[in-house]
Amino acid sequence: MRVLLSTTRFAGSLYYRTAEPAEAVQAAGVGVECSTTYGLKTVMAQRPGEDVLSVREVDAEGADVVVLQLPKTRESLDILRLLQAQGVAVVVELDDLFRAVPYGHMAFRTLKTSSINEYVLACAREADLVTVSSAALLEEYAGHGRGAYIPNAVPRRIAELPPAYERDPEVVTVGWTGSVPTHPYDLQVMESGLQQGLDRTAGRSRFVILGQAADARTRLHLPEDPVEVPWKQDVDQYLTTMGELFDVGIAPLRLDRFNECKSWLKVMEYAARGVFALRSPSAEYERLGLGRRAKRPRDWAAGVAAAVDAPDARREKAAQDRAVVLERHLTEHTAERWVAAWRQARDNRTRAQKGLGPRSSLAGVG
Repeated sequence: MRVLLSTTRFAGSLYYRTAEPAEAVQAAGVGVECSTTYGLKTVMAQRPGEDVLSVREVDAEGADVVVLQLPKTRESLDILRLLQAQGVAVVVELDDLFRAVPYGHMAFRTLKTSSINEYVLACAREADLVTVSSAALLEEYAGHGRGAYIPNAVPRRIAELPPAYERDPEVVTVGWTGSVPTHPYDLQVMESGLQQGLDRTAGRSRFVILGQAADARTRLHLPEDPVEVPWKQDVDQYLTTMGELFDVGIAPLRLDRFNECKSWLKVMEYAARGVFALRSPSAEYERLGLGRRAKRPRDWAAGVAAAVDAPDARREKAAQDRAVVLERHLTEHTAERWVAAWRQARDNRTRAQKGLGPRSSLAGVG
């Protein structure tokens, strides 16, 4: 079976949901040939009576299955239909709930004033199979039964980098990765809890943001701006840097529908790099079971202080969590789930061509 993955340019989604899974499947030697591309080869033409160009032809490059990652345009829907008309199975890959992007997010206005969500839903509805990164997204996009939840995983080469817990720093670095403009409310769930924890360990701790701090100082009631380390666009470089900087990683989430559908990615990254994780009790973080839970501001304060005051316990927990990642959450562990999903899509397309109903599939749940 040949699978062609048409990727997004968003580095994280590309890395975790197409590029690394394709590499893992190839390495598994299960008779599936994978290749990735940004965009498919198409022929555009203007239909009679229309003022715009439309997709009239698309080249599947001999693939049996084409994966469309984050399809959100009219052209994407045209491509999906044209591929299916050729007998090619189409998988739609989604890792965010577009309809629920919160007000204040830098993409909010674009999503509210465009037809992006409508096309995402249409593509998901007509796909031979939908793959998603969380159980909640399966409910949102695969109510028709043709869906597979395949959790995020990290490559072994990342989990085997020198872990953060091997260090014995005099000043413990408490860190957060991300961009405040795209996650404007998440840090605020801690209220003054983070600063209280830093106050209790003054001189022995510091706060660092790997990404864009923006107005984090105001949102977190900090007496001074946090240390800001520029974001790394290369994901391997980002993961390497994060593990070299952080001793404690925080993962606060406001529990709205958008975040309820987010995967367990951030906490898994912390764990893979041997960084002690302090995190919100979101459904996916709870499913993962790594790190220490913090819900109220006083939980964040106590968690930060304990991580600094008890270094042996911090390192022991971080080592335990990293061991879990090595045992269960590597891309080599999820390779078969991707293959099963793509084969199910192929089967669904074959049945559709024969006039039979597609088989319902919740491949990869659990």
